[in-house]
Amino acid sequence: MFSELVAVIVLCIGVMLIFFILGRKLHRRLASFASFIFLFVVRDTVGLFVLHTPFGQGLGWCYTYWISELVLSAIYVLMIAEISYRFLSVYPSIWRSSSRSLAVVGLALLSWMAASMVHNFGHPRRFFMIGDQRLELTITLLLLLLMAIGAYYRLKLSPLHRLVLIGIGIYSSVQVVANQIELQYKMGAGSVFDYMRRGSFTISLVVWTYAVWRWAAPPAIRLS
Repeated sequence: MFSELVAVIVLCIGVMLIFFILGRKLHRRLASFASFIFLFVVRDTVGLFVLHTPFGQGLGWCYTYWISELVLSAIYVLMIAEISYRFLSVYPSIWRSSSRSLAVVGLALLSWMAASMVHNFGHPRRFFMIGDQRLELTITLLLLLLMAIGAYYRLKLSPLHRLVLIGIGIYSSVQVVANQIELQYKMGAGSVFDYMRRGSFTISLVVWTYAVWRWAAPPAIRLS
């Protein structure tokens, strides 16, 4: 019961965030971020109903859920890439070198993730858990690299973009640790691992909701 209540609260925050995104037309300026929130809300809405069916109690839903987790985490990479472009492309010389650095690091880490998943292909649980852990580590390191580039060149990131990245960082960094706990102790739903994941994502959602509400003002209407 408590677990379902937490899920409903998180889902309600997600729905509210969608209304803020649409009201401020942020989906036109941060498409990957808007897509992530929309897909998350759809996935968790379906999940609330599926868990009360026989399918929700079997391995089929478990695999479906973890595949969706990998897809959603992969969108984090797109969010970082989109914000990096909007942040750095106004400085062409910085963007040329920085985009190469981000791409090389990202591809190297994603290749490592893919190799780790292939190595564990015969063990479904480790396949998904290790894949997700490596992907979240990739996201965390890309965030740190982007922040380091901004600090090195003394560039100022907009409050909206900064808070979106902070929200990603909160979840991804905690998820790296949570996945390691789950891999070692096999805790499952309703465990410390589960509540670490949900708690960190709830914090990220609250940060994003505040960021969109406070900083994502609708584009000004130009009068001809």
